Amino acid sequence: TAFDPVWDRLTFAGAIGGLALEASVYMHNYGVTEKDAARVVVRDRKNACGNPYAHLRKEVTIEEVLKSPMLCDPVKLLDMCPRSDGACAVIFASEDVAEKTTDTPAWIWGVANRHLYTFINDVDFHGLHSLKNASRELYQKCDIKEPLKEIDVIELYQPYSFGGLLWLESLGLCKDGEAPRLLWDGMTDMDGELPINPSGGVIPTNPIGATGLIRCAEAAMQIMGKAEGHQVPGVNIAMSTGFGGCMWSDILLYGKKRPG
Repeated sequence: TAFDPVWDRLTFAGAIGGLALEASVYMHNYGVTEKDAARVVVRDRKNACGNPYAHLRKEVTIEEVLKSPMLCDPVKLLDMCPRSDGACAVIFASEDVAEKTTDTPAWIWGVANRHLYTFINDVDFHGLHSLKNASRELYQKCDIKEPLKEIDVIELYQPYSFGGLLWLESLGLCKDGEAPRLLWDGMTDMDGELPINPSGGVIPTNPIGATGLIRCAEAAMQIMGKAEGHQVPGVNIAMSTGFGGCMWSDILLYGKKRPG
């Protein structure tokens, strides 16, 4: 009922339908396949096995993802995140309080966000533009020139598999249509150049309401060296993103060193 009843509802009736539309446009434009998207699920479900707080702690295969029930073409059951219960708490403090509270604070270097309109017929699905615009603002604020090389880990609010491809391009980590190459080359795996979702991310764990804050907590724990069971070695810069509403995006950058 939140969408226009004449023009929008038939093509964007709920989150799954809207995300399926985005995925269909992406596949049409760049030849991305359902198998490419399934590889995202395999990575995140494997990472979740090392996270004691993850909800779905069982690995899956590409074949299992591809054979899972169709929800809204091309999005299948295992492509999507679950709905579950959970909570998260994060302590934000001023610089002097942070230094007195812990020896390993995760410093917030920058924040950016973009909120878009809700009339779907005006949305350009050639990328997540809110994430693209917010990330470019963040990179400028924090003097990030080459995010793929400078950022050590990303906790991406990625509720479905195709977002694990398209949204990497929106973050400027590669050119349009090239995200599958990053994935198959292992660059986003735990031992890759830029690990994505070492916690497992949203696909295995989605306690609605806490999901976005969990991305912040996980990124901060990577900086602090406290990501039990899924710590990436030598993290100095981490990023987390949020997603919701109508293709809205929020993004934070964290560092081990105090800014300024």
